[in-house]
Amino acid sequence: MITQKPGPLTILLLLLFFATYPPGNYAQDEKSLSTGQQFFEQGNFAKAIEHWKNVLKNKELTSITASNIHLYLSLAYQALGDYNTALLQLEQALELAEQAQLPEQILLIDSTMSDVLLALQRPEEAEKRLINSLNLVKSLDKPLLQAHLLNNWGNLLSIRKEYEKASVVYQQVIQLAQQSQDNLMQIQGIINQIQASLKLEQAVDHQAHLKSVAPLIASLPDHFEKGFYWLSLGQLALRLKPSSDENLLLANSAFEHAFSLAEQLSNQHLKAYALGFLGQVYERQHSYLEALRVTRQAVFFSQDKPDILYFWEGQLGQLLVKTGDLDGALITYQQAFAHLNPIQTRLVTGQRDPSDLFREQVRPIYFGLADVMLRKASSSGGSQQKLLNQVLYVLEQLKAAELQDYFQDECVSGGQKAVQLDNLASDTAIIYPILLPDRVEILTNVQQETYQATVSVSLEEVAQNVLEFRQNLQTSTHYRFAEQADKLYQWFISPLRSILEKHHVNTLIIIPDGFLRTIPLAALYNAEQRRFLIEEFAIAITPGLNLTEPTPIPRDKISIFLNGLSLGVQNFSPLPNVPKELDSIQALFSDNKILLDQNFLLSKVNQTLQKTPYSIVHIASHGQFDSDPKKTFLLTYDGKLTMDKLESLLRFTELRKDPIELLTLSACQTALGDERAALGLAGVAVKAGAKSALASLWFVNDESTAGLITEFYNQLKNSKLSKAQALQNAQKKLISEHTFRHPVYWAAFLLIGNWL
Repeated sequence: MITQKPGPLTILLLLLFFATYPPGNYAQDEKSLSTGQQFFEQGNFAKAIEHWKNVLKNKELTSITASNIHLYLSLAYQALGDYNTALLQLEQALELAEQAQLPEQILLIDSTMSDVLLALQRPEEAEKRLINSLNLVKSLDKPLLQAHLLNNWGNLLSIRKEYEKASVVYQQVIQLAQQSQDNLMQIQGIINQIQASLKLEQAVDHQAHLKSVAPLIASLPDHFEKGFYWLSLGQLALRLKPSSDENLLLANSAFEHAFSLAEQLSNQHLKAYALGFLGQVYERQHSYLEALRVTRQAVFFSQDKPDILYFWEGQLGQLLVKTGDLDGALITYQQAFAHLNPIQTRLVTGQRDPSDLFREQVRPIYFGLADVMLRKASSSGGSQQKLLNQVLYVLEQLKAAELQDYFQDECVSGGQKAVQLDNLASDTAIIYPILLPDRVEILTNVQQETYQATVSVSLEEVAQNVLEFRQNLQTSTHYRFAEQADKLYQWFISPLRSILEKHHVNTLIIIPDGFLRTIPLAALYNAEQRRFLIEEFAIAITPGLNLTEPTPIPRDKISIFLNGLSLGVQNFSPLPNVPKELDSIQALFSDNKILLDQNFLLSKVNQTLQKTPYSIVHIASHGQFDSDPKKTFLLTYDGKLTMDKLESLLRFTELRKDPIELLTLSACQTALGDERAALGLAGVAVKAGAKSALASLWFVNDESTAGLITEFYNQLKNSKLSKAQALQNAQKKLISEHTFRHPVYWAAFLLIGNWL
């Protein structure tokens, strides 16, 4: 499995560092290393490091011995989560191996180094090293060394989500391991292949494959790493669908084996994992008292390990909810929340594929705490407002953490002035839709009061409607989207109607969550009144209130920097209406500059922004928002403008004292139904350092785009209108035109961030 430091849900993604024990002739045989290896095998990595460092002081060590010590030190530092030091140790090991001209040792270190580079999220460097090593190993008759390299190559392919290719590579690993009669590598190959096929949802007898792994694990020496292989086997059994009694028995047996080994080794952390996962088995069997018992033990054995303590506390809170103990659940979730906050940003350290970590490990703590508070608020009477405001605080923390996780940038949520709810205009409502497994909760804040509405609809039903809505919405030849649009309106807007009418609300600020980010809420449809939501309210979305600075744009001194690409370059289609779009906007503002086609170069964009602090930056070019922020870009004539580059172009300088007021991206798109890509779009203003962004969820006909964007800027010149109202008027104008009435032409455009 993919190597990373052990974690509650990420064990399934591990190729544990123990797998990098030097195979074949490089197994450790020096007496001076044996004590350190014993510490290592017991899971006492700090003592192993101390011992091996002392051994290195011996001036008479051979190059191979010294190289092996640095290799072992690297493995120990990986186990402690210190991957930068691990990489330094590998570099020293490699230097010694090269001096001694030891080709097999060099290849082994290269393979291990590629894995550490993956942990440090440097996949390009890992790929280069692996390709070179795989070419060299062909000249050696070392099948186990080749398996080691191929296993890491499979991991790289898995990280890229190329699961079919990875599955083929893992099959090669299994065959080479069998040829070498190496059970450890065979275990890794089988487990990795099962994971790849699970991702592909292939019709394979996974249970039979897992059963074949059990005797291989049992044959391993009783070392610390053996326990983690049992855990991996058990977790895979829990993931098999359908979740049968036989699968649960297999998982239970694996976790019992891990616990027995933990007791034998007196290793508390391994005990915590085994007991915590046993709690999941008991929960599936509805044996909640047993699940509570072992989960409490897991919490006890994790007291000095905050990286896993918060997770078991979250599991305990979930079990307490199921047994009806809301008071106990609230206390437990609050403890988990408190333990998670200080360590959250470092949890991704060592994660070869961090994309699912936040969703599977971190997010449930926030939502679990919010869920309990909402349950208590619905029947708490006088203390309801206090509880609801606490929910808002938790959700705001979550929104900031989500963006930090997506952009892998701890500072991405900094620099904005938090919105004070008591400073909001009386005609503006803040809406938080909260998607829970068994219901939807909607919090609405108007005039300093927070209201709670609960809708009894399952997460699965909402998700299916959202998917069908977006699919149907992008086909202009029919109006089948209307059925889903009306359902979504009934779920998310109708419960708020009386509140919105009572306060004469005309602007909705929506903080969407999860898959709600993938759809334009402006296109929800009030079938009774035969009106789209945008015809009733101006709408803006924001990734979080604390990420938004609501100050109006100074209308008397608007300066605009226009950039566009009408030519087809880099395998992207031409956008013939871009020149017309830029000319129309230019005519509205006296203070402007245009870079079009061959002039739209990264260097010229940089030079222009260095000279003039424009208040609006407009980019009319293909843009792609991906689940991987590294693959998110805006197309220029000579290259791709990544989010990091965009941030560096728009950041504060001596010339620019304030953030830009508006960043407009008039031809961008996100992948259909991709929640993380939509999160990137929602966070583009924050990442770029702009107060607001205007961008699209999908690529829109560039004729209608030119008309809508031009009308938006025309409306924006009216100082009596907010940005949200300017966009509303532009969208309503297209709705009034028969040719562009279908939402495919106007709904994709979102105003993100500051709505004033």
